Amino acid sequence: MAIDILSIKPSVISRDLKGKYICIYSLPKVGKTSFACQMPKNLLVGFEHGWNAIAGAKAVDITRWADFKQVLRQLESKEAKEMYDTITIDTVGIAWQMCEDFVCAQHGVQKIGDIPWGGGFSACKKEFEGTLRKITQMGYGLVVIAHVDKRVEKRADDSEVEIIAPAIPKRAYDIVNQLVDIIGYIDITWDEQGNSQRYLYTRKTPTVMAGSRFRYLEPKIPFGYDNLVNAIADAMEEVRNSGNLPIPTH
Repeated sequence: MAIDILSIKPSVISRDLKGKYICIYSLPKVGKTSFACQMPKNLLVGFEHGWNAIAGAKAVDITRWADFKQVLRQLESKEAKEMYDTITIDTVGIAWQMCEDFVCAQHGVQKIGDIPWGGGFSACKKEFEGTLRKITQMGYGLVVIAHVDKRVEKRADDSEVEIIAPAIPKRAYDIVNQLVDIIGYIDITWDEQGNSQRYLYTRKTPTVMAGSRFRYLEPKIPFGYDNLVNAIADAMEEVRNSGNLPIPTH
């Protein structure tokens, strides 16, 4: 296809989650997979089997990286693009490990570090990054699910603080962080009557890793698909009012 820079129009940001790239993480059984399955026309790529209790989920079991590559080949078809808008990877930590195993098998070694001169790490990064980017380049939205990693850090006054971050290996995290629009942490709070409320953090705090490319997105919102859609719509309205970018009015 020929490139024509004279026909390029300004980008338009939609008011929903279609075409968005999101990483969400939390403790187990908080609702990460259920959230992804609420997205219209979502395909859940299950590197772990976490959808048994979710009615209506369209999911495929992945037991090795070659299975994932087969799914990607099928996603190139017109029929797949008509059926699915968003691809969910559940969970990204396991996906990275399967990618490492795939690269190790290609080189006939047991550990990625056994490939000389750091070649294994470079090959794994290239394979993993290329695969995720291919999903986005085909026009699909992407949801990346992760578990929680907690670590204790010591402050200058010798006090300790617990830091919460996605449980994603460093090399995979660098790839995900560059790709996604939102990294959100799901937290649960309880009131005095014992009622629980889930919140999604979309901005970094002193103890929570989170972030967003949406300048006006609220840093803490009630967790849920509709809540996030509405929060992004509100953020886009702020963008429209600021005159920075065109957005649809429908």
